[in-house]
Amino acid sequence: MADQFKHHLRLKRPCANCPFLPKGAIELASGRLEEIISELLEDDHKTFPCHKTVHSAGGGEWDDDGNYMPSGHEAMCAGAAAFLMKHHRPTVGMRYAFATGAASPTDWDEAKTMTIE
Repeated sequence: MADQFKHHLRLKRPCANCPFLPKGAIELASGRLEEIISELLEDDHKTFPCHKTVHSAGGGEWDDDGNYMPSGHEAMCAGAAAFLMKHHRPTVGMRYAFATGAASPTDWDEAKTMTIE
């Protein structure tokens, strides 16, 4: 199971247009970033996949009801991970990865300086 978390947490730097960057972020619908942040902070079982690893990049697909069905190739957004670490709020999966050695709390230290407050 540790390998699964290592794979999910493989991204350590935000993409050039990561929504968690203060400049150059991908344009989201009004209020969407705040919604993502709220969901991450309110439920530490949630994750936020990097847009470059979802369906358009060999990841899962959307069902008829608009729900994303993951493929297992997705990775957590490094910007989201850095944001959570900056706020001392890692997800359950991140904490499991730290405990098993699949990831380290310092993995996103450089990325924390790049992301929004």
